[in-house]
Amino acid sequence: MAREDRPEASPEDCVRIQGEVYDVKKWAKNHPGGDLLQFFLGRDASTVFEAFHGPLARRALKGLRAKKAPVMAPDPAADSDVERDFEALRARSREAGLFDSKKAWFLRRGLFITALIVGSAATLALAPALWPAAALALGLAWQQAGWLAHDVVHHAVFPDRDQGDRWSVAVGGIFLGFSADWWRHKHNTHHALPNVMGVDTDIDTLPLLAFTERDLEGAGAFTRALVRVQVFTALPVIALARINWVAQSLLWSLRAPRVRLRGFELACLALHHAWSLAMLALLPSWGLRAAFFLLAQLSSGLMTGTVFLVGHNARPIYRRDEAPGFYELQCAASQNVRAPYGTAWFFGGLDRQIEHHAFPLMPRHNLGQVEGAVRELCARHNVTYTERGFFEGLYDVAVVLARVARAAGASKTTPPSDGASGEHDGSPSLADGSTS
Repeated sequence: MAREDRPEASPEDCVRIQGEVYDVKKWAKNHPGGDLLQFFLGRDASTVFEAFHGPLARRALKGLRAKKAPVMAPDPAADSDVERDFEALRARSREAGLFDSKKAWFLRRGLFITALIVGSAATLALAPALWPAAALALGLAWQQAGWLAHDVVHHAVFPDRDQGDRWSVAVGGIFLGFSADWWRHKHNTHHALPNVMGVDTDIDTLPLLAFTERDLEGAGAFTRALVRVQVFTALPVIALARINWVAQSLLWSLRAPRVRLRGFELACLALHHAWSLAMLALLPSWGLRAAFFLLAQLSSGLMTGTVFLVGHNARPIYRRDEAPGFYELQCAASQNVRAPYGTAWFFGGLDRQIEHHAFPLMPRHNLGQVEGAVRELCARHNVTYTERGFFEGLYDVAVVLARVARAAGASKTTPPSDGASGEHDGSPSLADGSTS
């Protein structure tokens, strides 16, 4: 990232970080975190940069300083009292060691996942009549492996990013059959601008599902017909998520440009498919093999997808120019889950979705230690902080799906008037923004 002499850049080529202007448009395609830089061109990116980067990135950034910097106004949303207080909390948390990972803690997660997979295979070999239990154990293993891969991709396990990238490819590829490179591009954008239309692909689920009436603007008859029945089709669609992700991962690793560690990733994906298909050979008939395969895949999709649904899909959805500052957006677009005693492990740290989104580099085993401070900060600044039970959260999502389904059946869709869908209908669980 050597510094070059550049002609005067336009504001649309640059980002503003801590008062300095950086010409990043040509370099954006080489950004290790994916394509999200395009959504910050011409804007202040101070807070999102600090949330996702360490000292090495700050040193590398110097080489991109605009030689003839255009005038770029500061973003009031990025310099609010809320953003400053969250940044101060992040700095205090780092000084307290809350961004330091406990490798043994994550090793235990990996051993638990391995035990589930070995147990599933042993059940098929020794008691094939119990194949449904084996399939559910494998589905749970894949869900838990997803959370572990998620930790590694966030550099919450290995602060050395090269080491973390290699481990993310290994964990995602061998355990899950997922491309870490594909996941990184998709997930980093989700974290930078969650629930922002046209940016966050996690809410880009048309034509099968729509979580805001705005998705219906310009929608054709076929899309509207599917959305009208989405209350009934949502769970089957979510159940198919793992099969969809595995297919997307393989295509990405084979065809996407500039895949980091492509050869290693393809080898890890091949190893995943080798052991998972070998498990099918332990069953005596093709009918049982098909049933085992489908139950494992669909149960994993449900266990993973419903956690994502509760975390974000009943929360407000914004257009890019309506979104508040980074930390306020993370709080508004995320929702915590009250996990029943002893079940927090099932959610992989996403029961504290707000804290995870505010501090994406913090290991999940430390999120509970910052939860009280985040609650207090949100209360002090009247910032949304929402927590619901898991089944309450699923009900909230069902309310949103039903509302948008009704809109799909109308001749004309009226978009929300307050700048964020999900808050205009008066539903108490969706609109009050309070902790419940």
